[in-house]
Amino acid sequence: MADYTLSPATPEDAEAIASLFAQSWTSPFSQLQFGEIDPISLATAMAPRIKSKLENPTNSCTMVMHSPATKGGKVAAVAQWTLPLNVTHDSNETSEEKAELQHFEDEMYRNSLPEKSNKDLIMEFTKGLRELRAEIIQARPHYLLENIATHPDHRGQGLASKLLEWVFPFADEKHVLVYLDTADDNPAMRIYKKVGFEESGSSDIEKLERFGGEGIHRHVAFVRAEGR
Repeated sequence: MADYTLSPATPEDAEAIASLFAQSWTSPFSQLQFGEIDPISLATAMAPRIKSKLENPTNSCTMVMHSPATKGGKVAAVAQWTLPLNVTHDSNETSEEKAELQHFEDEMYRNSLPEKSNKDLIMEFTKGLRELRAEIIQARPHYLLENIATHPDHRGQGLASKLLEWVFPFADEKHVLVYLDTADDNPAMRIYKKVGFEESGSSDIEKLERFGGEGIHRHVAFVRAEGR
């Protein structure tokens, strides 16, 4: 960990963050989602969306670990967080209005996906995870880990643990949960458990043959309670 620095990401980091994510999404399920899109094309497609979030961080925070200056000071690891909303933030919205807004956001997201990606699979996956989180969280305020990744050249340095633990004091101060989800075959599950997360549920996508794959994909939800 020596000489790695932790700091909020800036819009100038967007391309590096997108490149890091594109290099990290190499699992068979990720390949099924994004097909034969090369990492450079995938990063190019993601960078504008990431930059937009960094320019307008109304309810999100992206933290990055920069490598030592002797190694170029580049983005070595990143974690994207969605911050807790005020419980009464949208209390005046009707269920119909919320559903309409969510549909609009889903369409915007679908349209932003690379043309050669498996859009039907990605949207079913996205909606399934959203339903899983809603079932577990039950409208309680929480920190949500959207994405976390470490560059292959910097793994084994404890960077992911540091990025996860960064949010804990803020969550404890606000008395809220921390939530994340991951594939059930992700080796990082041991890290999540080590730093205090507990497995809390799962979501399956069955019959992957519909999307050119095979079998079932399972994603597991993890929750860290206050003060764990």
